[in-house]
Amino acid sequence: MILDASPLQQGKGNGDIIIRPADAAEASILAPLTFRSMAGLLSGLDQVRHVAFAAWTDDRPVGLLLAGPNLVREPPPQLYSIVVASGWRRLGTGGRLMAAFADWGARQGHSALVTEWSDRLPGSAALAALLSRSGWTPPRQASLRLQSTVDRTERVFTRRDQLLARLERDNICIISWGHAPAQVKERLVTLATMMGDGGTLPDWGDPRPWLAQLDPLYSLLILDGQDNPLGWIICEHQVAVGRWFFPIGWIHPDHARRGLLMAAIARVTAMLAENQGPDAIAAFETTHLNKTMWYMLEKHFRPHATMADYLLASRCDLIAKPGGAAA
Repeated sequence: MILDASPLQQGKGNGDIIIRPADAAEASILAPLTFRSMAGLLSGLDQVRHVAFAAWTDDRPVGLLLAGPNLVREPPPQLYSIVVASGWRRLGTGGRLMAAFADWGARQGHSALVTEWSDRLPGSAALAALLSRSGWTPPRQASLRLQSTVDRTERVFTRRDQLLARLERDNICIISWGHAPAQVKERLVTLATMMGDGGTLPDWGDPRPWLAQLDPLYSLLILDGQDNPLGWIICEHQVAVGRWFFPIGWIHPDHARRGLLMAAIARVTAMLAENQGPDAIAAFETTHLNKTMWYMLEKHFRPHATMADYLLASRCDLIAKPGGAAA
């Protein structure tokens, strides 16, 4: 994510702006120039995994770029935040910070750099312009995220009973992970392993990394008449923020047009309303690669969501440079 906000410093200094790698000893003075949740990274900077570049003038920090390992996927490294104090904007400071980051990435031997941020972020358009000027790709919608109280889903599922009755007619069963027999769970793992190894199950749909932390009641398996998995919904109870988070909704491509995913969400939101109350919060997220889930959430759920945003992504391709890490 990117933060485009003003720290406390205001006004232009008299000295030149100097860009240099930040030092862990400067963590406390640089902390206001990034997200509060990211500030802790400043005390452990090694300029290899977590890297920061700061802009200074008259011994005061007026800009900061913070980056590190990709928070969403495997490499390349990810830009976490970039801030330039309002009094020092429009002087090319942001561009110089971005250039220092690109130079570091090239010297580390990386082929690219990436970043992601919410379209609801203040200054999102200004950030996109900065990335463009720095040679990054135009932002694209990478993920759709939304959340709402489950009682609002009644506006979507006006025919929930008919939808679930159709499952019975088609001999389709939806069962909680915690209630599934051991052999059914084994079939799911076997199927996921076989399809994953064969390249037909994308990473975003793979349930295996979630098995140790999923909520056993609200994570659902969609089974045919022979108890073979046709799809699944993974739920994680995020106690700290008081919501039930659904990062995966996957249906086998052979069954993608049968409305099974919609039916599974109809079932799980009804379960949440019954067990947790109408004010229970359900949050859904899907990648742009999951076209079935994206279309369903965007068309049916986004109009009734209490919070919704698109996660935008951009990328910068690099040419590796010899010489190791930038000084």
